[in-house]
Amino acid sequence: MTYKSFLKILISVFLFIYSNHLAAQNKLAPEKNTIAFDGYDIISYFANKVVKGNQAFQTEYKGIKLVFETQENLQDFKSNPEKYFPKYGGWCAIAMADDAFMVPDYSYFKIQEGKLLFFRVKAFFNGLIQWNKSPNANLMKADVNYRNYFP
Repeated sequence: MTYKSFLKILISVFLFIYSNHLAAQNKLAPEKNTIAFDGYDIISYFANKVVKGNQAFQTEYKGIKLVFETQENLQDFKSNPEKYFPKYGGWCAIAMADDAFMVPDYSYFKIQEGKLLFFRVKAFFNGLIQWNKSPNANLMKADVNYRNYFP
């Protein structure tokens, strides 16, 4: 490998990492003015279910729209939004532990220490399985990394 090709690879890796962090300028994974979390009812996860919300039961929180399966779930959320709102703004928890920002697959989740965590899943990678190999250490790393970006 020549010095020139090594330098090109090094620059490419740096730009990839840097662009990943630029994407993190948004504290929340869902984009503003969209229905967040692919329209899933975030209260349902606490009952260990993945349920789509109903447009009739919606609210806005932190500039994003949330939908809920029932009026009761909507009221539960409104009574204590920080209890139910996903940790790390809805970004993938295992990616956050690795100091990266990735949009998760909202059907892969875990409740840990009373907080909702989401995980990305791709071809040969399951973030939830990776997380569960060392959940407490991953939680500590992800907490530190998220606070570094959003003190």
